[in-house]
Amino acid sequence: MHPEYQHCYLIKADNGRWIVYGKCMDGLELETIDDFSIPSLGMVVVKAKADDSTRGLLMFNTCVGHIKQALGIRNPFILTPYQLYKHLRKL
Repeated sequence: MHPEYQHCYLIKADNGRWIVYGKCMDGLELETIDDFSIPSLGMVVVKAKADDSTRGLLMFNTCVGHIKQALGIRNPFILTPYQLYKHLRKL
């Protein structure tokens, strides 16, 4: 695992606010925030356009699996946050 990319979230604009969605060990994190103008220290933000989300044959119950599902990414070889980051940077 890449030491700088250990977790991932989906942050989506909605009616002037931001929805933060992520999978963690305890379950799902879902939060609405008013301001996302200043990312946290160490945070890498990648803008991505979501494709139609269809349930694949297999979805891992990890942060990467949930974000891939939400973005409609069906590549089975993306397993870590760093691999997801590299994939999104290519798009």
